Amino acid sequence: MEKKIIVTIGRQFGSGGRIVGKKLAEQLGIAYYDKELINLASRESGICGEFFEKADEKTSGSLFKSWTMGFSMNSAIFQSNDYLSNESLFQIQSDVIRKVASQGSCVLVGRCADYILRDNPDCVSVFVSASWQDRIRRAMEYDEKLTEKDAVECLKKADKSRASYYNYYTDKVWGAAESYDLCINSSLYGIDRTIDFVREFICTEKKGE
Repeated sequence: MEKKIIVTIGRQFGSGGRIVGKKLAEQLGIAYYDKELINLASRESGICGEFFEKADEKTSGSLFKSWTMGFSMNSAIFQSNDYLSNESLFQIQSDVIRKVASQGSCVLVGRCADYILRDNPDCVSVFVSASWQDRIRRAMEYDEKLTEKDAVECLKKADKSRASYYNYYTDKVWGAAESYDLCINSSLYGIDRTIDFVREFICTEKKGE
């Protein structure tokens, strides 16, 4: 029987990590999940996707008005005071991540998927970084209205937000080498060679089992 492959991608904003994940999934012929996880979580819970989008990769603190009072999914129980906490949204999304990982091979981007699937023997965690120059360039390509100064601010805020989210919900440090199976700088290899390297690493890991 063919071995299941589950790859989680953590990434700096502008590193090309999302592109790496999507192309890797295409090359391996397996499912790809990024924003799709929000739609799945919304469908599974019956909660408007807007709540998940607002809480997406953001730390606890804000409380969002819920249209589904009294709803519960597994261990995620919503408060009866008309509000839904970010922790409850994270729990629902975590359940969805575990579910899709149990169904077959896939690539999952962000959302602490590496930590959520830490006990899954089929999971390989990857973190993609890049140089400031490349990240600024990609940010400006993504939004043509951004000046270089704006792009720098955008990158700093994105890094801070992702680090806070990851560090809050896990017992690991976002972007630290010890938190992942593989850390790679896409600026050193370029996107295509980064994908090749990750694919080779995954295949080597699977052969060693």
